[in-house]
Amino acid sequence: MNLTVVIALVFAFSGCSHMNSGKATTETADQPVAKDKYSIEIVELSRIIQKNSKSTEVKNAHLKLAHLYSDHNNHRRNYHIALNHLKSYIIMEESAVDAETLNWMASLKEIDRLSKEIATQHQQINQMQSQLKKSKKAKLALSRTNRKLTREEINLREKNRKLEASNQNLKKTIEMLKNLDQRLEEKRKTFQ
Repeated sequence: MNLTVVIALVFAFSGCSHMNSGKATTETADQPVAKDKYSIEIVELSRIIQKNSKSTEVKNAHLKLAHLYSDHNNHRRNYHIALNHLKSYIIMEESAVDAETLNWMASLKEIDRLSKEIATQHQQINQMQSQLKKSKKAKLALSRTNRKLTREEINLREKNRKLEASNQNLKKTIEMLKNLDQRLEEKRKTFQ
C-alpha cells in the first residue's frame, strides 16, 4: 500500500515541467510561438558556424541548431538538417557523448530515412496519378471511338438489311420478268 502511494506521488510531481539543461521552462504547447523566433535564432547561430572555427561556441551552435531544427513547435523543422548539425556537434565534442544524444541521433537518422522513403513514395504516387489521368483520358477517347464505331456498325447493319431487302425485291422482280418473258415467248410461238 505504501509503495502505491509513493509511486502515485512520484508520478504526480514528475513530468509537470519540461527540463532543458537543468532549467525548467514554462513554455506550453498552447503558447503561440513567434513566427520569427526560430528563423532569427537559426540565422544568428548559422553566422557563428560560418566562422568555421572549432571553438566551443561553434560546437554549441551546432547542438542548438539541431535542437531548433527538430523542435516540434518549429513549423519549418527539418530533421535532415538537424541530423547534420548533431553529427557536426558529435564530431566536435571531445569528451564521450552521452547515451541520450546518441539515441537522439539514431532517432533523427531513422526519421531522415523514413522521410526520404515517404518522399520517394509521394513521387511514385504522383507519377501513378499522372499515369492514371493519362489512362482515363485514353479510356475516354477509346470509349468515344467505340461509341462512334458502334453507331457506324448499327448504320452499316441497317444499310445491309435494306440492301438485302432490295436484293430480294430485285430477285423477285427478275423472277417475275423471267416468267413474263417465258409467257410472252410462248404466246409468240402460238401466234406464229
